Amino acid sequence: MRLAPAQSEVWLDGGHNPHGARVVAHALADMEERSSRPLYLICGMLNTKDPRGFFAAFRGLAKHVTTVAIPGEVASFGPGQLYDAARAEGLEVDPAPSLEDALLQVAARAAMTKSKTAPRILICGSLHLAGVVLRDNG
Repeated sequence: MRLAPAQSEVWLDGGHNPHGARVVAHALADMEERSSRPLYLICGMLNTKDPRGFFAAFRGLAKHVTTVAIPGEVASFGPGQLYDAARAEGLEVDPAPSLEDALLQVAARAAMTKSKTAPRILICGSLHLAGVVLRDNG
């Protein structure tokens, strides 16, 4: 992805429920043990899902969450609604108006840490969001 910081790992997952989030979080925790990188989530989700249950899986694992609406999806939670859910689960979070802005926020946060290790970015929360990312990034 062109807006991700250089040398970043970018992962895309369509899991959208608490069980799926736990599976992904477990896999990312395993990766973290082998190759440590700060984990940033970019999350968009349909309003029929359980965002608090989803975010709970990433407590203690995600450095930061950026919430977005799913582009073109009327049944999407707004970024502010997902922000509230992530905050309620104790995560550091900010909303973003778009996926592009979310990636720019991740890049800015990663640069501010002055870490020599590029981040691990997980774009997650919906198959609809995954479809948008795949459509726009080939």
